[in-house]
Amino acid sequence: MSQIGNKLRMGFFATPEAQGEYIKQLLDFQGDCSVFDPTCGEGAILHQLTKGQREDITISTYGVEIDKGRALKAKEFLTHALHAPIESMVISNDVFSMVWLNPPYDFAMKNEDERADRKEYIELVRNTRYLAPNGVMVYVIPSYRFSDEKIARFLATHFDNVGILRFSDEDYDDFKQCYFIGTKKGGKFKEYNPKIFEFLTQMESEEFVKKNVTPINHLVGRHKWKVPTGRTEVKTFYTKLEGKDSYYTGIQNSKGFQAFMERSKPRTLELGGDPIINLANGQIALLLASGAINGLMGKGDNYHAVQGLEMVSKVTEEEKHINDDGSTTIKEVTRTKREISIKFITPQGLVRKLV
Repeated sequence: MSQIGNKLRMGFFATPEAQGEYIKQLLDFQGDCSVFDPTCGEGAILHQLTKGQREDITISTYGVEIDKGRALKAKEFLTHALHAPIESMVISNDVFSMVWLNPPYDFAMKNEDERADRKEYIELVRNTRYLAPNGVMVYVIPSYRFSDEKIARFLATHFDNVGILRFSDEDYDDFKQCYFIGTKKGGKFKEYNPKIFEFLTQMESEEFVKKNVTPINHLVGRHKWKVPTGRTEVKTFYTKLEGKDSYYTGIQNSKGFQAFMERSKPRTLELGGDPIINLANGQIALLLASGAINGLMGKGDNYHAVQGLEMVSKVTEEEKHINDDGSTTIKEVTRTKREISIKFITPQGLVRKLV
């Protein structure tokens, strides 16, 4: 819900192409790997960053997008793109060589008695788990949001080889966004860097940002972040929320549905072999008359095509009743008359009818 609200208030803004080009020149892919964007939009930024890299390496691109239209577009540009909220995803930890993180700028929904955390912080923590040790995080948020103490402390603890940059001048005034680029630390113990924390917490001031945060284009050609070799296939990458399109096929292929269909089929009575108990002539006649044993019967010379038919008619009869005084009362009674007609064809082709 929070991301929907964010779209209503701010709309969808993809990273400008010029900014993507600057970032591309700051990345040095070392070999085969996979990269991830948890809010990938139409997939343009990952496509831009990985297109035209070294011909001898394979870079798989993974994206998640909550908007259906943009997710369909992303499927054209990315190796794997899913239409789902990132909160519903199940993804392997420590697997991607690079994560591009441009989260929604909003509060997450919480219960009345819980404190609502900012999405920028929640997504930073969540998606750092998916980044491999020594992998590169590119984190893009409004400049003043870096001053949030939780965000600043997390970045100062979990990353080294850090660069803090702002959009180049042609786009900064429109977007007011900055980049944090860093390498994820490995191991359980991660040393906190107070200098990074202090710098980030001062970014609430626009004056500080303009004076102390380097425009990204000024760093091009002076430094690069090495994106490490890693897996090109992420085996665990799916959403817990199944799309409606998959329901139909899933139901059709389920064992329960197949059993239901078998039980729903019209049944035909097939008689063959020896009956469980001997049948009286009257019972056989009823089976023939009702059509229950229409069809082919017997074997060899006794192989016949048999059809039974019950003919029902109304018959009126007079009943005489002698009264106590000796007089006679005549009463007409209508009864139902049932007759059995059986036709069969002999192996020689002769048609016989039994009435």
